[in-house]
Amino acid sequence: MRAQTRLWPWSLVIGVMSAGFSLFRLWLGNPQAITQNLWAEDGLFPLCIRKADFFTCLSDPFAGYFLFFPRVAAWPVSVMPWETWAIVANLIAAALAGLVAALVVIILRGAGIGWYVTVVVSLLPVLAPMSGLEAINSIGSSYMLLLFASTLALLFAPERGSGWTGVVAALLLITSLTIPSSIVLLAVLLVQSLRRLLRRGTALVWAGALVLGLGVQAVAALTATTRRPIQLTGESLSAWADSVPVSILTYWPGISLGEYSFFTNFTLNPSTVTGWLLVGVIVVLGLWRLIAGWADRDGYSASVGLLLLAGLAMGLIPSAIGYTNNRYFVVPLLLWGAALMVSLDPAIRRARWWVLMFVTVVVAIIWWPALPASEYRSTPAPPWQDEVARVEAKCLSDPAFIDRPIFSPFWPPNWGDGLDEPTHPNLPCTTVYRWLP
Repeated sequence: MRAQTRLWPWSLVIGVMSAGFSLFRLWLGNPQAITQNLWAEDGLFPLCIRKADFFTCLSDPFAGYFLFFPRVAAWPVSVMPWETWAIVANLIAAALAGLVAALVVIILRGAGIGWYVTVVVSLLPVLAPMSGLEAINSIGSSYMLLLFASTLALLFAPERGSGWTGVVAALLLITSLTIPSSIVLLAVLLVQSLRRLLRRGTALVWAGALVLGLGVQAVAALTATTRRPIQLTGESLSAWADSVPVSILTYWPGISLGEYSFFTNFTLNPSTVTGWLLVGVIVVLGLWRLIAGWADRDGYSASVGLLLLAGLAMGLIPSAIGYTNNRYFVVPLLLWGAALMVSLDPAIRRARWWVLMFVTVVVAIIWWPALPASEYRSTPAPPWQDEVARVEAKCLSDPAFIDRPIFSPFWPPNWGDGLDEPTHPNLPCTTVYRWLP
């Protein structure tokens, strides 16, 4: 118990570091980003609450499914003056990154993982190059952090008393209420139960939390006004497989996979089966580590295998039923990075401190060019306070007008014509008048 108590100050330190890095990457991309960049749903959901009410917006499906946490986090944004929404949303997103990092510290250190690996894995969501493309410091991308933390909790914190059982159950419920891909966590939980790492009561509580959340997701998907198109084709599967090696290479910014010129006069092309070969390697390696460590209660071979397989599944589900997007590969990369670090933990514990420092510096140098958030993610488009001033000026000149605020990055497309009320950017000037001082 004392060891667990001593973890809290360190987890708080790492959590603050994570929140700071999350904001720092956004600021590096554009110094105005923190105060002027109100990102997509991070602005649309508070607008919905201002137009309707919290519970109406909470129960409204978005993109064809239930989106619990971003809707809840939109409430504290909505109660603030709307010209401050950008900075409030960015601070809430950073706080979530810090909270998840602190939780990961408690999970991994409580499981006996070394400090170096624990710190690296806990900071990975805010430092990984892929995160900076679009996902960094966004409430709308909070499901990535939730999936990451939930997977680690199931693998490395199975039994720590009734209080911890309740904490993990709450985490699993929030995650499953936020993203349908959490169905993969049910498979992870089943494997942990078959390995006899969980008491029956704990397994039932956690399974109940997941099933409850996924049941709400099913109802939302079936009753949504605009349903998410589901189309699993050979083409979509191939696009997903082709994107797997490309996404992994983001861990070394600058390296790419594709046609390239070699000494001007020569052109080289990658094999068309590279993606499928790499997927096959991940599957085989994951199954091998899972089977090899099946009965091992002290080592983490099976957990490494499950991290590999869960990452593959969580990337496959959204990519293969729709279209590939960099967002769908963030969680797989985080889980695969965690798998690598956990598998290296015994060797890292034996390494000299200067070796670890040297490796850390080398990785920092390699990652530094990708540390600033991408121009797409960090550029206010439009600057939020300018957009507020534009809407207010328009409403003062034409009180009967219905405007449509635009959020970064010039979102939603087509002025929101693909969205449904109340989660729609339509904003009557009669409503705006109530917000004016």
